[in-house]
Amino acid sequence: MLLGGVSLVMDGGPDDDQVAVSPAGRPRGAAAQLPDTVEVHCTPTGIVIPVASVRPQRDGMHVRVFNELATSTEVSVVNEDEWAGRHEFKPGVMTILQPVAPGTLRIGCVIDGQEDSLTVDLVDVHGYYQEPELDCPSEDRELERKELGAAPPDRSMSTTTLNALRSNGFGVDGLDVGPVRGYQSQRLGDPTDDPKVQVDRRGDTVAFVHLERTDTGSGAPWKAVTIDGCESFLSEATATEATARPA
Repeated sequence: MLLGGVSLVMDGGPDDDQVAVSPAGRPRGAAAQLPDTVEVHCTPTGIVIPVASVRPQRDGMHVRVFNELATSTEVSVVNEDEWAGRHEFKPGVMTILQPVAPGTLRIGCVIDGQEDSLTVDLVDVHGYYQEPELDCPSEDRELERKELGAAPPDRSMSTTTLNALRSNGFGVDGLDVGPVRGYQSQRLGDPTDDPKVQVDRRGDTVAFVHLERTDTGSGAPWKAVTIDGCESFLSEATATEATARPA
């Protein structure tokens, strides 16, 4: 890992809350202060990440990318193959947000057509993250992901979700759609390979709707592709469709 001997790029130098302090270098009884932003340097000779551990903020992990290459590069954040966030960066400095779950992450840059990566530990020292789960009744069960039928796309993830639910026989009265429960201040639209929307009813999470772009453009409208949720919720659409069929 290319960690040693690399200085942080900051105005005025790092402070106590921007570097990982070694046990030998801090006063007895003082807790190590992890940085709340991970710096990723994509350089012609490889990727450089100055620290081995980082802590998330209330809305997820903040990543400051220093693209020191002559061309654009793709930066990826992967957690155990369950989360993969990818974003393209032009030369320069930019910060993005990744609401990735705590754990050991692999962060990579594409350099000369090849991905170079390092591992970083995301340590949730303040307990900001809560694993997204369905709130199914005790007699209920979670159903596997199922395909959704066609529905009007939209540039809003929440509107796309409501359109898809209506078009597939779900009643939307009393439903709330929004970011997946994870970090306390998590938002819709953070870059990930599996963008999804959480569906709540009276405070309980009953489904997750998975979306994708209608084409490759970053500003293209969304379309809803699949849904997974509690059996009782998903069966409502089946019952509605059966009732609507002519005798």
